[in-house]
Amino acid sequence: MSRVLGFVALLSTSALLSGCVGLAAGGAAAGVAGVSVATQERTIGNAIDDVRIKTELDARLVADSTGLFLRASTTVVEGRVHLAGYVESPEDRLTATRIAWSIQGVRQVDNDMDVTDRSGWLDAAGDFVIQTELEVALVADRSIKDVNYTTDVVHGVVYVMGIGQNQAEVDRVVAHARNLSGVKRVENYVLLKDDPARYGFGMADHE
Repeated sequence: MSRVLGFVALLSTSALLSGCVGLAAGGAAAGVAGVSVATQERTIGNAIDDVRIKTELDARLVADSTGLFLRASTTVVEGRVHLAGYVESPEDRLTATRIAWSIQGVRQVDNDMDVTDRSGWLDAAGDFVIQTELEVALVADRSIKDVNYTTDVVHGVVYVMGIGQNQAEVDRVVAHARNLSGVKRVENYVLLKDDPARYGFGMADHE
């Protein structure tokens, strides 16, 4: 995704409320999330905490001398941080994880950043199309409470986070993503609404 658009999204309150990373499609979804936060499974307090965590995380990535913000895509749901994108060395990947864990309120860190010298800028347009099509599909599917889901697309890989009503709903979300043209794979980080991990039990970080 475009890191430039991501930085613009950092400055946009509505985009932050969506929990999506800064693509225009994420910003569009934020408008829905912004007015529907009370109907989400996560509480208003949790949503506000997620905004704070994401804002601080993105700011610290911007401040990092290795330029991590330009390569990292960040998502936060109920204190669970997801990192995606590309870094140039294993040390950079570990740095991103440590930065995430250093922020108050973070309860889990999943790091899916790949170590490569590939810039990935050419994938941004395709990611934008996938992101837009997926957001539209979730909104249109009446069997899915789309407000509870956060999606991100990095280099053709779709990352899904959020809170599912049941496994059938989660399966429908994943199926929508897999059916889109250009999707390489789907990584599912959704928790069911009655999962104890939502309250900090059994959580772990993935470096």
